[in-house]
Amino acid sequence: MKGYRVSQAFITTLVVLGIFQGVSVSQQVIKPEKTGIEKPEKKSLEKPQIMVIDYEQRELQASPAILLELKNFRQEIKAKKLTFQVGYTIAMDFELEEITGLKVPPNLPELIKKQNALVKEFLERRPLLKTEPVDCAKARRFDWREEDGATSVRDQGNCGSCWAFATHGAFEGSFLISNSNDTDTSEQDTLDCSGLGTCRGGWWAHQYLVDKGSATEPNYPYVARRGTCKTGVARPYQAVIWGYVGDDTGIPSVDKLKQALCRYGPLAVAVRATRLFQAYKSGVFNERDTGKVNHGVTLIGWDDNKEAWLIKNSWGTGWGEKGYMWIVYYSNSIGYGASWVEAKSSP
Repeated sequence: MKGYRVSQAFITTLVVLGIFQGVSVSQQVIKPEKTGIEKPEKKSLEKPQIMVIDYEQRELQASPAILLELKNFRQEIKAKKLTFQVGYTIAMDFELEEITGLKVPPNLPELIKKQNALVKEFLERRPLLKTEPVDCAKARRFDWREEDGATSVRDQGNCGSCWAFATHGAFEGSFLISNSNDTDTSEQDTLDCSGLGTCRGGWWAHQYLVDKGSATEPNYPYVARRGTCKTGVARPYQAVIWGYVGDDTGIPSVDKLKQALCRYGPLAVAVRATRLFQAYKSGVFNERDTGKVNHGVTLIGWDDNKEAWLIKNSWGTGWGEKGYMWIVYYSNSIGYGASWVEAKSSP
């Protein structure tokens, strides 16, 4: 399952130490399965189980190396007057390369031009199904979670499959907006069968969702390693069309990203993840690292008062603000390679 990353032994130890609060071990590790696999059911408003992390308590059990790293991070944050806090997140238990893996295609400009030409032709035949929230792009603050347009936080484990999780984050958001039905589609299906990436990285896999569709998570559960494609599994969810935000490889402007978020729903975007990014606990992240993008996340909102985007990560709820981050516009190249996808309307 998607919460598999933390081992049973580790969870048991944390429960004894009192680090996890108010949630049983089974709830932390195993996400309740849904019924009605072959056909999406009426949208459920039941909130998902959330693993609650006490960062301070967890830090008391940290190794000397982790404690030193956090100390150095806090000194850097203070010296540079940065606006976020760090803690001993679950993500810090892994090497950065294990939990990132986004790989930008060398011919991305050509791919963008080709895909957006297909989109233009498609839209000339019929408009998109989604209806934008009133005055969305003009709002100073917007959050797709509040508009029933974003599914819950997932966990990719120690597999560089962020490209698949960001792909599905955008797809599931689109499906929820268009159909008023929540769903949990299978990143493992995309990892095993799309040919567009591995646990060592990949790029957006929207075309696989157009061509083949996706199984459900219960039918094709996530195991954080690439396996043999299950060709016979039902794939009831499918995309119709997808495209890039903007026509070049740069980072789209804030206005263009806002307009795309409103028109299409959550976006799959690239970001530069660093060790400091891994330790993010809360606040507005403004590291402004200029290295190459290496991680895929789902962009779901913004707040002009913070001058920041709201992103949903795929490192579980034991990172950031229960799996989410506020990140300053343009910091760490957030928004690079932004793409959207339209899910097929349910029958």
